[in-house]
Amino acid sequence: MSCISRCQERDDGAVAIVVAIMLVVFLAAVALAVDVGGLYLRRRELVNGADAAALSAARTCARMGHSNQDAFLPEEAGDTQVRLNSPITAEEVSPPNNVTYNPAVCGSQYGHLSAQYTSQQSLYFAPVLGFDHTSPVTTSADASWGLGSNSAVPTVLSNLFAPGTCNLPPAGKPSFDQKCIFWFDNEPLNKSKGNFTFLSLNAAGWDVPLDATCGGSGSGGKNALTNWINGTVPTSLVLNWTYPTYVCNDPGIAGVGGKQGPNSRVWSAMADLEGQVRDFPINWEGCGDPIVPCAPSGSEVVQGTVFSNGGIDKYDIVGFAAMQIDHVYGPNDQEIQGTDAKDWLCSGKVQSAIMANQTLSWAAFAQSLTGSCALPAIADSVKTVAINGLTSPGDYTYDTTGITIKTTIPKQTDVSFTLHTDAKPGACGDASQFISNNSAVCIITTWKGSTLTDDYPTDRLDDITIIRLCDLNENNCLDQRPR
Repeated sequence: MSCISRCQERDDGAVAIVVAIMLVVFLAAVALAVDVGGLYLRRRELVNGADAAALSAARTCARMGHSNQDAFLPEEAGDTQVRLNSPITAEEVSPPNNVTYNPAVCGSQYGHLSAQYTSQQSLYFAPVLGFDHTSPVTTSADASWGLGSNSAVPTVLSNLFAPGTCNLPPAGKPSFDQKCIFWFDNEPLNKSKGNFTFLSLNAAGWDVPLDATCGGSGSGGKNALTNWINGTVPTSLVLNWTYPTYVCNDPGIAGVGGKQGPNSRVWSAMADLEGQVRDFPINWEGCGDPIVPCAPSGSEVVQGTVFSNGGIDKYDIVGFAAMQIDHVYGPNDQEIQGTDAKDWLCSGKVQSAIMANQTLSWAAFAQSLTGSCALPAIADSVKTVAINGLTSPGDYTYDTTGITIKTTIPKQTDVSFTLHTDAKPGACGDASQFISNNSAVCIITTWKGSTLTDDYPTDRLDDITIIRLCDLNENNCLDQRPR
């Protein structure tokens, strides 16, 4: 055999070795690309499932102990959601439970729990390299709950704004179903700052530090205000009570008119909620005159409204009131006008004899006379009655509804009487200082309870329970916040 043939045989052996080595490298690369990629994808799916499980379990735990509690236990709610949101089998979520929580905390105002799940991911190329056919994927999530609101409107309630028919908490406690009338206006505070008692529901404007500069950072403007009111932009607001929750004043419609003005859609959005129950943030104004910070009832922390340049810079939100929105009126609406006291005189001659022993309404009695007169639908009192030749009570008696004739009244007898109606305020009470002010708006509500008076409606507890993912190691769970 020649040297050329022997060299070719040696070269062929070397190529086979190189190919074998490269095949191993290629399989390792495929295993890395396919199997490791599959593990990452499986972990991403399981993260979604664990998050959903933690949120569902936290909601269930927070509800327990209330009249509307779920039929599931927290771990059952968590297991259901992890299976709906990730490719995990029933066997992999079977006991021991994958949701860890303190049962004693369930039903309380604040708390947290943890969810952890493990699922097996199949490996397709790695076994060729000597690895197992499956690899476990484990993920965990923390979720917490706390006091806040999921249905708030950006219109604050405060005893700073008068007149109002309800003494607001924490100082007062309106009765259930009490009518509460509020006038909202920028004039009494500072027109240049647009204090229509709107506040920010933006993250940049809600729960800010005491020394934060609000400026326009928390402002939503008329678009955001409208969307917050009608629910187009959902909100989830955290409350620190009994520590302060400082919220920026929102000058979104500063310097413009009220319901009839160019930004009517803001108040029209509120009017569209008539008949609905929403959460109104409650402001703690402070104490004294002038207003200074102090500790409201239920808190040992000195706090209060933050003023700047004659207007409100930040509200101190201490709770939420559930109120049914009944009516929204602008300063020119007829319903708020009211009436003055008035005497209604009616006189004439009896056209035909009125026989004795009969009772007539004042309207019917007036029709029996010559001439005509306008009478109120309901009289508050009767000022005068004069029937020529007859005297009361012997010949007749009367009250605000009508007259009873005891003796026949002859034809052509002169008769006169005067009914009286008292002054009556409009639907919004005394509106005299607001009727000429186009920026004023009246809201009539029905009080349904608040978080400060321990009578918030039990069928709306989900509205004041905020559920959020968190990280216990980062100390950002809701029950780790100051309160």
